[in-house]
Amino acid sequence: MTTHPDYWNRIYEDEGRPGWDMDGATPLVGELLELALPLGLKPGGDLVVPGCGYGHDAAELEARGFTVSGLDFAPLAIQGALHRYGNRVAWSQADWFTTKLGPWNALFDHTCFVAMDPLRRPAYVEACASHLRSGGLWMAALFHDVKGQSGPPHALAMLEMRQLAEARFEVLHLADATQSHPRRAGREFLMVAKKR
Repeated sequence: MTTHPDYWNRIYEDEGRPGWDMDGATPLVGELLELALPLGLKPGGDLVVPGCGYGHDAAELEARGFTVSGLDFAPLAIQGALHRYGNRVAWSQADWFTTKLGPWNALFDHTCFVAMDPLRRPAYVEACASHLRSGGLWMAALFHDVKGQSGPPHALAMLEMRQLAEARFEVLHLADATQSHPRRAGREFLMVAKKR
């Protein structure tokens, strides 16, 4: 069951390098930053990476000058992030839905949203809003195509994402990704949204 850390921990135990891990930051870090900076992202501000896994994206964002918190449900993910990147990022084993950490100026969501059971999507949007300061930005990389897999990850259409986000956010950008990793080319889209 994806709502318990043991589900994710078993994947780390069984696979060592889970299928979603690209052994480095997604190229979408740069693309999302290029989109978000003109839309209000403050250089050097604080941001959070929920579902950070082994921490590649979080470490890349820290290297680009942000103060970064990396959260993951699975203890083995956080152990792996610490092993790879040390204390450059504030790592925490935490449940995105219940954590009391934050608030942050921005969040960088690289497929964490689509890892959730689709029934939890409205609650996930609420959690994002609760963890951001007023006017904070949600940068997200999402899948509209998962090659017929049952998930996770779970695909969703851009229109559905817009409708979900608009409950608490103003959607500033929503379009296909152009700089995806080759394994994901043509299957991802990006959103930048501002907390109302």
